[in-house]
Amino acid sequence: MTTLDRLRGKNPDLPLYCVTDPAFAPYGQVLACEGAGALSHAMEGTGIPERGNRYVASEPALEALDAVQAIERTVFGGMPVQAGFCNGRGFTLNAEEYHKCSEVNYSTTGLVLLLALPSDVHDRTLDSRDVKGFYLPPETLVEIFPRVLHFAPCRINESGFNCLVVLERGTNAPLPAVDTSAPGEAGLLWMQNKWLLCHPDSPQAEKGAFVGITGENLTLKI
Repeated sequence: MTTLDRLRGKNPDLPLYCVTDPAFAPYGQVLACEGAGALSHAMEGTGIPERGNRYVASEPALEALDAVQAIERTVFGGMPVQAGFCNGRGFTLNAEEYHKCSEVNYSTTGLVLLLALPSDVHDRTLDSRDVKGFYLPPETLVEIFPRVLHFAPCRINESGFNCLVVLERGTNAPLPAVDTSAPGEAGLLWMQNKWLLCHPDSPQAEKGAFVGITGENLTLKI
């Protein structure tokens, strides 16, 4: 039984696909990876916390890699990027964010991304039933397209996950002020180049982020 088959059996109500499936095409694309061996070695050295998730926006050791410099040229057109990681043991939707640039992900552990399209959001509201899961196999490089909604990955086993995160430099840095009462898209702006909708049961809601996800707060069973 494949990993994807196992996950589908455990999560019959969640649409689950591999990133190599044509269903992934509106959300992103699989990329060739230059220098995958060095990238895998570096990612394995970033460590997985015993509990929760850890996000580091910029890790110089990753940014120095040929693979990341190739991503900067080919995906971001030479725009300065930051390369860091999101590692952990998370398994709950909680929130969805989007950027107005692509995001590139890579993992040596494998993981599931919970994604939604901009067209799934209506009047700043996303029904969690419109969220789909995409299995990212180990050592597969993907680009998530601009404005596609995503958040922290989900682990696919008890060992947790690691995930490379490459974005335009400055993304996810703090803003001087946040106003979630502002009308329209402005009320979703949570950090630099980061628009966020959260579920009412999420930690993000407790911190004051815009509550815009209805339905079940999805969890990935393993």
